Amino acid sequence: MAYSFFSKSRVETFSDGVFAIIITLLVLEIKVPHIEDHHSVNELGRALVSMCPKFFSWTISFLIVCIIWVNHHRIFERISEIDNQLFWLNANLLFWSSFIPFPTALMGDYADNPLAICVFGIILSMSALGFTLIRMYLRKNPSILQVSSSDIVLKGEVRRSFVFGPVLYWIGAAAAWISPIVSFIIYFLIPVYFIIPRKHTAHEN
Repeated sequence: MAYSFFSKSRVETFSDGVFAIIITLLVLEIKVPHIEDHHSVNELGRALVSMCPKFFSWTISFLIVCIIWVNHHRIFERISEIDNQLFWLNANLLFWSSFIPFPTALMGDYADNPLAICVFGIILSMSALGFTLIRMYLRKNPSILQVSSSDIVLKGEVRRSFVFGPVLYWIGAAAAWISPIVSFIIYFLIPVYFIIPRKHTAHEN
């Protein structure tokens, strides 16, 4: 017997579990530094300073995962039922999001290596693209939404999702080959954009 729809509550629970594991894996990448002289304040201080790139990359990724969860929550609040295609679009989002701990650790360990910083942007762009694909699908299938939205509103959501997601991460990834610092700033400003409260108009989420 073929089933066309999935339990919304179970999909949400599964997704929340994946996000929780991602956060856990992120913090596990931060390990206590090893020093030769356990009583040396200076040596421990230098070791902690050397970990600043790792702390910064962890902070960026933590904020990004929080933003992903918030957006995921807001989207699923509006959905009344989950069909087969929407389930796999959500699985695609989770797939790329589950990779986040790896490029985070890579960028933290090789903060001056453009390839490491570029990989971070590429992986995050794929995760962000997952949201864009979900919103595009909802635009084409508004009947699965609890509250119908106009095509103008849905089109605007798709456009903003693409610009403030994949496009900015692609720019950050490309900037890594010019200036790693610029990439770090771009990666940091992306979640900040979503964190700062803004007045919503009729055409915004």
